[in-house]
Amino acid sequence: MTHFSRPTLHRMSAPHSKTLVHRLPVSLAIASALLLVACGESGNSPSNAGASQTRISASEAQPGLITAGGIDFSKLAAQCGEQMSNEVLTCDTPDAGDRLEMACNPHLAQSAWSGSHRNNYAQASSPLPGITGKPENMNISHADQNGASIVLNFSDADSKGRRAVWSSTVGLQSTVYKIDQETLGMLGSISTPVSTNGSVSGAYNLLDRSQNFIVGRSQSLQVFGDAEKDNRHSGVALLKDFSIPQDKLCGADDALVGITMLPDGHIAFATKNGVVGVVPRYTKAMCAATLKTISLNGSKCGSGGPLEQVSNSIAADENSNIYVVTSDAQYRIDWNGMDLKTAWRAPYQGAGNSGAGRLGAGSGSTPTLMGTRESDDRFVVITDGAKLVNVVYMWRDAIPAGWKPIREGADPRIACEVPINFGDPNATETLSEQSVLVRGYGAVVVNNQLKANPLLSQLPSQLQPYTQLTSGMTGNRPVGLQRVDWNPATRTCKSTWSNRDISWPNGIPTMSASTNQIFGIGSRTINGVDTWTLESVDFTTGKTLFVVPSTPYPSDNSFYAATTIGPGASVWTGTLYGVTKFESCDPASGKTCGQRANNPVTHLPRQAVMGR
Repeated sequence: MTHFSRPTLHRMSAPHSKTLVHRLPVSLAIASALLLVACGESGNSPSNAGASQTRISASEAQPGLITAGGIDFSKLAAQCGEQMSNEVLTCDTPDAGDRLEMACNPHLAQSAWSGSHRNNYAQASSPLPGITGKPENMNISHADQNGASIVLNFSDADSKGRRAVWSSTVGLQSTVYKIDQETLGMLGSISTPVSTNGSVSGAYNLLDRSQNFIVGRSQSLQVFGDAEKDNRHSGVALLKDFSIPQDKLCGADDALVGITMLPDGHIAFATKNGVVGVVPRYTKAMCAATLKTISLNGSKCGSGGPLEQVSNSIAADENSNIYVVTSDAQYRIDWNGMDLKTAWRAPYQGAGNSGAGRLGAGSGSTPTLMGTRESDDRFVVITDGAKLVNVVYMWRDAIPAGWKPIREGADPRIACEVPINFGDPNATETLSEQSVLVRGYGAVVVNNQLKANPLLSQLPSQLQPYTQLTSGMTGNRPVGLQRVDWNPATRTCKSTWSNRDISWPNGIPTMSASTNQIFGIGSRTINGVDTWTLESVDFTTGKTLFVVPSTPYPSDNSFYAATTIGPGASVWTGTLYGVTKFESCDPASGKTCGQRANNPVTHLPRQAVMGR
């Protein structure tokens, strides 16, 4: 039997160290999209000036064993008919001063952002600094791509200090892109026609410690890497295309959706029809013999009856337990290195409900883990499917002794529910399709309820994503951002603030703990033009700090993409047709400062609205 040991934490204080440009009128872009669907930094550490580190090292590491779980991957590779050597891995956890960062994952790239929602806790918050200063002292760069890059992952530096940014697109043709982190120049791409079977397969991905980019697409796990070893500026190579055996899936229409990296070195995934699986991240140990799965639908698979479905990514804790939300309930699936089992299942309000722009029924959020210290109350946080959506905190470990359900009929695992009205006391219906942003006990939710929801929600499900092409328009854009906090003394939650000025129509927000800023891709009418923007909000007060206009083009629509804190005080986002980078600049440096990429609309202000 394999021995499992948790790594010890040694605290230390130290400095951390063109493709065709799609500039279509909105109406033409919408029509084109609907027609298509109808047809079928040095070293391995991110730039983190001024942050301290937590060293994660092996606890009595045994020769030939991997840290953080003690998995002997050489034996697993032998089951696949391959040979490989094991390695001992360590990693550094950067700290923004709040001591709220989860322990680093030694099997992920040790970069600014290396997984969906940044890490396996899926918190979407970062210890790295965000953009500060005046908006006119910010540069905007854009790389055009044929497709929507939802998640961006940053590589570690190679021996010459070169770095790359990886992404994958979704649609009728799925493409993996690799661009230069500094210039945004194209380094390589691989396109594959895939059948996503009506799911968001291919949207979520990760970058592992070997600098391999891993994405679940259709019914396969695909592994990509540098075409030349130790050259981040080389092209893209397909290293592995592992097809999940049909007998491990739930029906012929099943497809991979969520993905995360477990701290023990296994990739965890969830499929549209509720199969949860794990397989080693190493390509030589990735095969049918080492794949372990569990079906949340069990005997219902293939019965023709209704199934619990997955439309979001997944999360994992430091013990490699996996958190999956379906259209009906929140699950914790425990992994002990050999087998998967259901630890608990908790239903939530509004199961099965949907709306305009929804990618699935029920909850619209990836489960987010809260509580990074052993003394913390520990939760999994989601938004439910209620008509007036709630932020829901669920006890992720044992339910406290004597705990009673918060309302009649509520599962006792629910610690609190807070209705989200985004500061409108008369609101009777709200919707959030994005992952909940978490830092400490704070949870931030963005409004995705389109004003034209009654009409747009009548469109068939396969067209719902394309309603987001209208989400930045005057009269349709949703408004509102809200923060909820848990009080460990009273064991209750309450709303901390609401911002009714913000419209972040469809992108996932992020947060810099170093600069206490939330960032999101917004939409505003500026000088009569509906314009996409980067906006910053104070995490403590909820007040808008600044707005940086980008362009009015549909190609700058964030289209479900994750706003991302990058290295060097930069903020990135995928867009409908590419990747956009925002970064601070110094006008006294003699270098270009105030650049606005691809912006021919001269009357758009370079200086944005301040202090609103």
